[in-house]
Amino acid sequence: MQIDGLSAALGGFQNAVNRAGEAAQEIASSSTQKSGTQDLVEPLVELKVAERDAAANAKVIETENKVLGSLIDIEV
Repeated sequence: MQIDGLSAALGGFQNAVNRAGEAAQEIASSSTQKSGTQDLVEPLVELKVAERDAAANAKVIETENKVLGSLIDIEV
């Protein structure tokens, strides 16, 4: 069974965007509740992790596009 790298990267990127949105929403709601800064640590870390995941998946998408372009150039 072969896994399509582009599909996996697109799914991973979308997942990272969703997680970043959830973390941002948690940060925003925490700041309106005037809770302590300790409550912000977990969503801030999750936001940074989601950022790194999105960047990694974007790099995979970029590489897949380059490979596809090279294959098309070879075939033509």
